[in-house]
Amino acid sequence: MESLLQEYDAKLMGKTGSLIGLDEVGRGALAGPVFTAACLVKTDFFINKENLSLTASFRDSKKMSASMREQAYQNLIHLKNMESVDFEISSASVEEIDSLNISGATRLSLERSLKAVFERNRSFAQSVILMDGKPLKDFPYTHKAIVGGDDQSLAIACASILAKVERDRFMKSLGKRFPRYDWQKNKGYGTKFHREQIKLAGACPEHRTLFLRKIFNN
Repeated sequence: MESLLQEYDAKLMGKTGSLIGLDEVGRGALAGPVFTAACLVKTDFFINKENLSLTASFRDSKKMSASMREQAYQNLIHLKNMESVDFEISSASVEEIDSLNISGATRLSLERSLKAVFERNRSFAQSVILMDGKPLKDFPYTHKAIVGGDDQSLAIACASILAKVERDRFMKSLGKRFPRYDWQKNKGYGTKFHREQIKLAGACPEHRTLFLRKIFNN
């Protein structure tokens, strides 16, 4: 093994078989969708030295530079093409967040990611599902939650990287439509500049209504 995250999953896989990592990105943002990813790490993943080399630097995506995340993302696409992993990136819209609240919308997006992976990989239906954070209530899939899991488990780190790169790309693109808020830099999170612009110009359709109450009530 070339990292502690690989060691963690390899040890767990020796007891349980294949793993699926889950993570979300954008839960605390003021604007834009929440993105999730499910990443299946297949049973024979750790016997391939190339797999180990390509994922040696993986960790919590927030602790990686943008260039490192982009390279890791490309590595995961290569691993998917080689059938060492499979993954699905999903999202829940601003409308779904406003309707279901952020917890419900995140749960919906996670279900979408998992369902797609399982539909393509029916032989891995008994995979152990690892989720970053605390256990989800009313979630239809049995899962093991790990606080700080994106810096402990390779499978979760993979999901973290996938979701973050995809959401960052989306918010940069969305920022071209709404340049006032500087989403290319803040990705929809509540930076001082972003909050000030909301107060000056108001919200746009891509802002989360429930998340703006504190701003407008101050």
